Amino acid sequence: MKLKQKSSWITYKEMMNKVKNDSVKSWLTENGPITKRISANEDFELSLIRDEIDKVDEMDKKYLDNEVGDIKVREVILLGNKIPKVYAKSLIPVNTIENGFSKLGSLGTKPLGDILFEKNIFNKIEVIYSTFSDEISIFWGRKTKYLVKSLPFSVMEIFLIEE
Repeated sequence: MKLKQKSSWITYKEMMNKVKNDSVKSWLTENGPITKRISANEDFELSLIRDEIDKVDEMDKKYLDNEVGDIKVREVILLGNKIPKVYAKSLIPVNTIENGFSKLGSLGTKPLGDILFEKNIFNKIEVIYSTFSDEISIFWGRKTKYLVKSLPFSVMEIFLIEE
């Protein structure tokens, strides 16, 4: 799935003014685990695309407080009834895994939300929003920065619902 960012990252207030579709808005403002929301009404499945140390662009490094060292990139598709619902990309610095919370480095096919919302050690710092395209459709997404023991990681989710 090739998705290209189409707009700059914007704030919550700007997103609320731009998004007209209430369903899309509800996904963008969901505070609980996305996996739980999907599995409430559908058969949930996680498809792991990749989970490896990789290079990230300068904007992503800046979002991670200019973290130095290797960064683990994890990409997944969350499906409901075999239909892709969410593309998610997590950027987890190895330093955050080693000195923050080691389970972030060994998720495998487990949803990140399974630990993110069950442990009281994660602090949500910032959420920003943007649009993405697959050349046919426009989708909204969000990127969230978290800290664990003062060490950063980020989760970007693109909701595969047309506006």
